[in-house]
Amino acid sequence: MQLTTIKRGTIVTALSIGLLGAGTGAQAAPSTQHTKVAQAAHMQNTAHRDSTATRLIHVRSIGTKCGKTPIAMASGRGKMTLRIDETRSTGSVLSKHIDATSKVISAGVGWDVSKSRSITVSGSKEVPRSKYGTLTAYVKYSGKKFDVEAILLPQGVTWIAQKNKTAYKPIGVCFKYSQR
Repeated sequence: MQLTTIKRGTIVTALSIGLLGAGTGAQAAPSTQHTKVAQAAHMQNTAHRDSTATRLIHVRSIGTKCGKTPIAMASGRGKMTLRIDETRSTGSVLSKHIDATSKVISAGVGWDVSKSRSITVSGSKEVPRSKYGTLTAYVKYSGKKFDVEAILLPQGVTWIAQKNKTAYKPIGVCFKYSQR
């Protein structure tokens, strides 16, 4: 038996050509390889008709980190006290290009990634005499890392579509003080 695979775009078609003996009624039995190729071709042929669902797997906490963009700042020459008292609204920070909806991500990480949170920025720092001090506030985030699993419906075939994606939610404030 000879197995021929023909590719047309993303569709793979498997043809099995059986050789018949001269004057005999022999039939070609499908090989294991043929069956696997035919199943793969069927999966690819039906993929455009079926829908793909996603879910998060291997969700794990990755601790906290401070943002990179200042949200409030106070500076001045001492002897004085620098004070910041503000309320800010900030949202979750997600990895780029996650192949899952915000509802799927929210369900997986345990908070609504589409909603902003209000955080209170409140802090002070004493600046010594004849020094110039700067107090800067940044958003503090708590993060989770996860993989995105794709599920081909209705077959139930699963595969990991993306690895090591992250989501961070705002939980408070980090301060940085510098003086010269």
